[in-house]
Amino acid sequence: MSGGLVSLADKGAVKVIGGALSEEAGIDGQKFLVSDAAFQAGVTKPAQLAGKSYGITSAGSSFHDMGSKMAAAEGIELKFKPLQKVGAIIGALKSGQIDAWSIVPHLAKPLAGSGKVHIIGNVSDYLPDYQVTTVFTSAKNASGEQQMTRDFLVGYSKGVSDYNSTMIDKAHGDAGVQEMVDLIHKYVYADRPREKAAGSIINGTMRLNEGAAMNTASLQDQLSWFQSEGLVDQSISLDTVIDPSYVQTLG
Repeated sequence: MSGGLVSLADKGAVKVIGGALSEEAGIDGQKFLVSDAAFQAGVTKPAQLAGKSYGITSAGSSFHDMGSKMAAAEGIELKFKPLQKVGAIIGALKSGQIDAWSIVPHLAKPLAGSGKVHIIGNVSDYLPDYQVTTVFTSAKNASGEQQMTRDFLVGYSKGVSDYNSTMIDKAHGDAGVQEMVDLIHKYVYADRPREKAAGSIINGTMRLNEGAAMNTASLQDQLSWFQSEGLVDQSISLDTVIDPSYVQTLG
């Protein structure tokens, strides 16, 4: 859910038809990070980021949204620094050119392991039911290719159920996790040896919405924030962005 996605929906190009990645209390999720320089200067929790620089890809990105929500909750102001690409943010954070960032755990944990970056908090502490990512398709598919779209969601949802039960709930023990890692490695980090890819795959484990259920309360909250920041038109309603007919809605 980003300002760009909302704008595409407003132009009639896309529709959000489901939910994908979600923050859930008790499950490792996205982390707030600080540079070693900021950490050594005493920034050990998000509340201490007042006046500090915070990396984002662009205005209206999920990074911008998450940082703003945390800052509002803590009653502080951040200096947002648009750096366009994740790689550029990582470089700026490791070198101390920016003070803070937030990112998914499979990137956060290795960065923290380097000693140049430190984890100081969890996004779920501020946004416990945050709908991080969505399932979306063309508006044409959503309205005119309904059977194909539903068939996709059925297949996708089976994969989500297998993933959650194996990687989150450990229904098949460690052997099941390793088997799932083997399957995922065919498509994710496929250019790395399995032994080097496994850690990132496991560290990236987060809850995916069962049945692609969509947290409309979170999506409305995000849309309202984009509008409050002047990033999307005030006239856009959530119905412009989503088609709630395909999946269960939450919130």
